Amino acid sequence: MSTSTTPTTYLRLVILPHRPLFLRLLAPQARLNESATWPRASSTGGGSSATSVDSDTLGRRAGTKTLKRARGSDDLPSTNKRVKDSGTSSASASDSNETTDDLYDEELETSHEMDLAAIAPSVLREEIQLQTAGYALEFLSSGVLRSHMIGMVVDTNEIQLGYYDHSGILLSQPFSIKTKEVHFLATLYHLRALSGSGRGIVPLSKRSPLDSNNYPSRNFFPVTNIYTGADITLGSRLLVLGDIQYRARSIIGRGTIVIDAAPKSQPRTPLYIVKVSFPSADRASEASMLWLASKTAKRNPDWNWVERHLPGFKFWLDIELVNGQDDFPQERIKAFLDEHCPQFGYEERVLRVLVQDKLYPLTDLRVEAQYAQVFCDVLQAHRWLYDHARILHRDISMHNIMFRKVGDRIFGVLNDLDLSSPLTNRPSATSKHRTGTRPFMAHQLQNPTKKVTLLYRHDLESLFFVMLCLTCRYTLDGHEIRSPPYEDWYTAPDHIVSALKCIIVTDPDPLNPPVSPDFSGFKQILADIKQLLWAAHLAEGNADPEQFDRETADGKFTYEKFLNILKQFDGKELTVRYSRPEPLPGTPFDETTEEENRKTMKATMGRWLDDPA
Repeated sequence: MSTSTTPTTYLRLVILPHRPLFLRLLAPQARLNESATWPRASSTGGGSSATSVDSDTLGRRAGTKTLKRARGSDDLPSTNKRVKDSGTSSASASDSNETTDDLYDEELETSHEMDLAAIAPSVLREEIQLQTAGYALEFLSSGVLRSHMIGMVVDTNEIQLGYYDHSGILLSQPFSIKTKEVHFLATLYHLRALSGSGRGIVPLSKRSPLDSNNYPSRNFFPVTNIYTGADITLGSRLLVLGDIQYRARSIIGRGTIVIDAAPKSQPRTPLYIVKVSFPSADRASEASMLWLASKTAKRNPDWNWVERHLPGFKFWLDIELVNGQDDFPQERIKAFLDEHCPQFGYEERVLRVLVQDKLYPLTDLRVEAQYAQVFCDVLQAHRWLYDHARILHRDISMHNIMFRKVGDRIFGVLNDLDLSSPLTNRPSATSKHRTGTRPFMAHQLQNPTKKVTLLYRHDLESLFFVMLCLTCRYTLDGHEIRSPPYEDWYTAPDHIVSALKCIIVTDPDPLNPPVSPDFSGFKQILADIKQLLWAAHLAEGNADPEQFDRETADGKFTYEKFLNILKQFDGKELTVRYSRPEPLPGTPFDETTEEENRKTMKATMGRWLDDPA
């Protein structure tokens, strides 16, 4: 067993060499007999011998296997049985390419593990680590809202503590149950004494979702209903929560959950959605972006139209995950890793609550021309944000294009400004991950071997991929077709998806998109937009890099050209409200007003924006 006193890092994973210190990060009241000291790392990392590996290596070692386990495709039959018994989706448990024997011999498996532990203990431990990470993924992606998860990796006679949150994974060095029995019992004692917040449970509502008396009896526990009927007080208003409409499935990331909500006085009228997430504390909040956009739109009567195409922002609240009454360990962990393992770059996160008007998903539309108008609306709102609010969205996806109903009229809405960034002259604080949603990211941004600055035209390319995927993979009633095209875009690693998209973009021949019969009106539109992308690729390949206009690919791929193609649909002209955009590149955000805006915005936190002042 290693006696090193320095942490070992693997991308978003840290292995801590001392078990007592690991436990004290989670339970500061813990007092164990073992002691350890850490060398202070210098600002250049010279005081630490931490090692790292590239993301591809880690992906081969862990990522793919963790994903399999998270979806229930475990090598061991017993895992699939546990998934079914737990009440989570049994469909995911059977979504596997591996054959599983229904006749499970526990003695045979135990014997196999004992043999494997004796022959290759590191192999078995890695398998169990991956399986445990899969369980952590399930806890963080379903059930009660959690900031983190604590577990134990049991490898025959050895135990390894595991901590999983939205910024990284920490593991202790393994220790023997036989030789460290007192330590093992002390560990159980201190973990049992943790408060709910110390265990990662976020008290989102007044009613505990863990109390089975709050729910009718059922044979399984539907994760979409876990908060249904619960009361939540936000500022001056009492809301009743409804079903979960969306939940991110990941360990690392924002961990977003979106829940329907209604006023307590109208419990059957879900007027709002409550969005809860754990974004980086350094990132500008979505609320600040929406507030800035609304403030900007009100400056000019000609811009009144744009607010119908942006989310109706109602309330926001940031809660720091700090020590105190709610004993979240993130603050201690960040301070510890920043001092002893600065190269890890542990991200401080906040619990962010946002309330906005309820919108409808794109696939709820039932008229082809309405889809076209929604895409046209979003294209215009996106450019207006860039020109006048100085905001670049950076995450155009099917989930982020929605619509609102006003009487019998439909208005496309550009939703989810979580990953948006203001146009400034300085680099913005960003997450440790590439920005965007995999199937819809611009092919250059998705290439892991290239470092590419995100530009306005990359969002245009993402909109093209959204239109392509929706019209080729769905029917008009919002259902995905069998064996849909472009499936690899959703499942393959980034470098493969980037290469597949590159084949489309760089092919000089016209695109013949396999649109479903319901979306035949988009066939020529998609082919024409694809030719713009090919012209941009050709211009970039032949241009002098010093003279090349990267924002518009020397005028080959622009808002105006995209709009001119899209606005003519099935022989009719769609509604256009923003035909004269500002020239690119956009003028940077006026940073002299930033501090004033921040103070004004902070004063609105915790109160409803439509309440009397």
